Amino acid sequence: MKYNRIYKPKKFDNYTIVPSYIFRHKGISIGATGLYSWMFSHKSDQKITVEYIANHFKEGKDTVRNKLNELIEHGFLIRENIKDKGKFKGINYYLNDKPYRKKPYTEKPEPEKPSQSNINNIYNILYKRNINIQNDKIIESYPHFVGLFPLKYQPKTDAQICNWICCIDKCVRIDKYDLKQLYLVVKFTRDNEFWSNNFLSILKLRNQDQNGIKFIDRFFENYKQYSKPKCFYKIKNIVEYVLYKDPDGIERLGAITKKEKLNEYNISQILDKSEIDIIKDYIK
Repeated sequence: MKYNRIYKPKKFDNYTIVPSYIFRHKGISIGATGLYSWMFSHKSDQKITVEYIANHFKEGKDTVRNKLNELIEHGFLIRENIKDKGKFKGINYYLNDKPYRKKPYTEKPEPEKPSQSNINNIYNILYKRNINIQNDKIIESYPHFVGLFPLKYQPKTDAQICNWICCIDKCVRIDKYDLKQLYLVVKFTRDNEFWSNNFLSILKLRNQDQNGIKFIDRFFENYKQYSKPKCFYKIKNIVEYVLYKDPDGIERLGAITKKEKLNEYNISQILDKSEIDIIKDYIK
C-alpha cells in the first residue's frame, strides 16, 4: 500500500523542470510557487508528508498546510486521502503541470434528455438478456453517463451496454450511492486532468485499486474533499463542521479544530451569515 507520496506527470520525472504555468499564474503567493517548484524537483512517487516538508524548510506545519491548500485552490495540486478498511492511512499529492479548474456542479444536473426511442431500445436489450433493473431512473440516466466518456470508449455491443447499466445499478443498489450524486462524481472525476486518461469505463467504479479500495469510494472521497466551499478553511486548523441544536431547538453550526470546539457564536466572529449558511448546506 502506497501513501504519503508525490505523483507528478512522469514526462518530468528525470528532469528538474518546473512547468511555466505556475510562474505566469496571477494571484498565487511566492511561497506556494516555491513549494510547488520544490515538490516538482522530486521524482514521481517520492514519499512525503507535511512533516517531511516542514523539516526541510524553516516554516512550520501550519504554514506548509496553508501553502498546500493554496495550490489546491488554484488547481495545481490534488490531495487524496488514503483509507484502508475505513481507516485513514495517509495522503497522496498529485501535481498538475497546468492549473486544473473544476467546473461548478449543481445538485440537479440537467443534461440533454435522451429520446424515448433510445430508452425503449435499451429496455429491449435488457429484456432479451433477461436482465431486470428495478429502478427505471437508472436506465433513463444511462445515456447521460455514457455521454461523459469519449466516443471510442462508449459501449458498442448489447453486452457492453448491459454491463454498464448493471454496474450503475450495483453502485446504487449494493453500494448505496445516490444516483444523482453518482452522476456528479463521475462527471467531476472525468473532468479531472489525471483521471480523464485513466477512467475510461464506468466499470472501473466497482474495481479495486492496489490498496483494495473500490474506485467508487475513492472518487466520492475526492469529490467531497474538492467540492468544499472556499470558506470551509477560514477556520484555522479545521477538522470538521457539525450541526447541533441549541436549547430552543434551532439548528446551529459547530466546528471541531485540532485545538478546540467552536459553537456558532465563535464561528460567526470569523464567517459571515452567508458563509455559515453555505457550510450548513454543504454538510447536509
